[in-house]
Amino acid sequence: MTIQGDIDSENRNIIVENKNGKLGQTWDIMYADELPAELKKGDLNEDWGFKIDTSFYIISNLPDGRFLDIIGRNMVIKTRNGLKSQEWYFHQPTRTIRSRKNNQSWDIQNAGRSNNMQVYNTNSGWF
Repeated sequence: MTIQGDIDSENRNIIVENKNGKLGQTWDIMYADELPAELKKGDLNEDWGFKIDTSFYIISNLPDGRFLDIIGRNMVIKTRNGLKSQEWYFHQPTRTIRSRKNNQSWDIQNAGRSNNMQVYNTNSGWF
């Protein structure tokens, strides 16, 4: 059994091939009673360092300590104002950081061909 092209992507075909020594032919077996439980709200995802679906703020280390915020889609820093636009959370299924204001994820504008950070509909295509 080989993952076609040895490419690790969602919905990639499995094919039969002669042994080639590549990772696409290596597999682990885990018995169902040994499978760890899925993480849930409030649990710490140790790989990513975030508590799942738990609100947090991101605060600049510049002297005025402004909070990460959004105006429209653009990410900015602003004085603390108590609005949902300054609240963020880690979304476990997509492994993205989302805004509590609109549930959109961090994004680099123009599919990464810009240097402008924004929030956008979640697709986690980079993941």
